[in-house]
Amino acid sequence: MQVEQRWDASYAALERFRSRSGHADVPRSFRTDEGERLGVWLHRQRSLFAAGTLPAERMQLLERVGVRWSIADRSAGIAAFAAFQAAAGHGLVPHTFQTEDGFPLGTWVQSRRRQWSRSAADAERLWPELVALDFVWMVRDDAAAWAAGVTALDQYRRDHGDVLVPHWFVTADGLQLGRWVDSRRVEYRSGAMPAARVRALEVLGMVWRLRQAPDDRARRRREDAHFEQMLQHVHRWVSAHEGRLPAARTVTDDGVAIGRWLLRQRRLHRDRQLSQERVARFDSLRPGWDS
Repeated sequence: MQVEQRWDASYAALERFRSRSGHADVPRSFRTDEGERLGVWLHRQRSLFAAGTLPAERMQLLERVGVRWSIADRSAGIAAFAAFQAAAGHGLVPHTFQTEDGFPLGTWVQSRRRQWSRSAADAERLWPELVALDFVWMVRDDAAAWAAGVTALDQYRRDHGDVLVPHWFVTADGLQLGRWVDSRRVEYRSGAMPAARVRALEVLGMVWRLRQAPDDRARRRREDAHFEQMLQHVHRWVSAHEGRLPAARTVTDDGVAIGRWLLRQRRLHRDRQLSQERVARFDSLRPGWDS
């Protein structure tokens, strides 16, 4: 196939990607069903554009389907990631996720992880803002994480009679099931979830869009019980460490992530979403806990 024909074929593949995903920010690792390295091809077009050697007619065609010439905007990426983390309670951004203003956050996050895989020290030195946000540089094996999540969700259904997992819920073995379920809803709404996985969750009774009232009594009781349990974990840790509070990454010997939980309570307090009764409980635990 001649060079011109190969370019036209890749451009047609880009149009199909744009039609399916709603954007043209192809992840660099992406391959088409036929095995074409479309992400690598698009990266090459960006390099030619930056060097000023991309023909004008090709530049116009690429812009027509929505190609951005620079997707690694630092401040926009950090801000978008921080906003996603604050809203979702975690930083596991779906691969195809875009912000409301069209920033390809999923692609941007994947780029940071590839950078870390090449040199962890360099990536953490270059992105101290992400380190401060507890950015997850390496995600667990997808198949294993999926299987663990489905198994835990099935057990939750058996124990509680539904799959309306509260955002804060953590299994006995430390799996943050509430966050896992929230991520699956985001993935489903973005259209990135494979049909087989959609069916597997629907068999368990998955609710993709929550319509329950925020003051649902059963869910409130479960949340209150969880708060008491976590506060007791923190109290025991403080007592055993001469009054010091756990750091953000602290995990108890039995696998409870009390550091992250306490950080979440601080954020709720900062945003005026923590009840006065709970604030008083923390104040009695240790003055200055919210600093």
